[in-house]
Amino acid sequence: MKRIVVPVDFSPYSEVAFLSAAKLAAKGDATITCINVVSTGLDWKNLPEKEKNKHQLILDTEAESKDKLKAFISTHKLSHNPIEGVVKIGVPSQCILEVAQEQSADLIVIGAYGLGHEEGKFIGSTMQQVIRHADCPVLAVKKLIDGRAIKKIVFASLFNESSKPAFVRMKPLIKMIGASVHFLYVNTPSKFVDSVKAESLMKAYAAGQEDLVIHKHVFSHDEAEKGIIAFAENQNSGLIGIASNVRSSHSSYQIGATETVLFKTDIPVLSVKFQ
Repeated sequence: MKRIVVPVDFSPYSEVAFLSAAKLAAKGDATITCINVVSTGLDWKNLPEKEKNKHQLILDTEAESKDKLKAFISTHKLSHNPIEGVVKIGVPSQCILEVAQEQSADLIVIGAYGLGHEEGKFIGSTMQQVIRHADCPVLAVKKLIDGRAIKKIVFASLFNESSKPAFVRMKPLIKMIGASVHFLYVNTPSKFVDSVKAESLMKAYAAGQEDLVIHKHVFSHDEAEKGIIAFAENQNSGLIGIASNVRSSHSSYQIGATETVLFKTDIPVLSVKFQ
């Protein structure tokens, strides 16, 4: 793992995201890129300089953000891993995704909420867009990761072959932190299969992953999302992994589970999209 991107809007949640990323980076030689976005609906990067100069408030905010981000990095640096700051102007989720793609990021670590969050509201819209569209794994956090607890990862899935490449993209992080993986098939009344079939699906899914320590579990619950959380809490897991599918054919389970699990638990959620 070489590059971790962390969106920073100077909220408490982005601070937690940065500190979590720093903990992860310290386990290897990863470089951290902190990105702050000055939000605007203007197509800023394609505006002529003459037009940009008409938006003095945006330009002033950009200059202020560069100073704040530099100070943020200076006061929060925990390890010897290189850290750089980038300030962009535009739609936050788009800018975050563009920087991650430009830098071939291996991981995005993002706070579940941003500035202006009100207690009890659903997870942030910027974070939802990043989870749904990022090509690399996205780790969403509410609290600082526990370095010991994340050595046990619960990976919840329906274990179909189409999602396997997404799991493979999680492996660099799994191996870097030296975690064991607990495959979890949640049986619900509406999506019930016998345990033998579920275990067979997980066994086939694990084929070729012999370099990982994988345990397999079938867990029954009334709801998939609550079952994932209950199992992870019972296992004292420090991280929940979910492969998210943006296609409508799986949206009720995959995307719904990713966002709903994150909303209902403080356990960090690692998500990778697959198509």
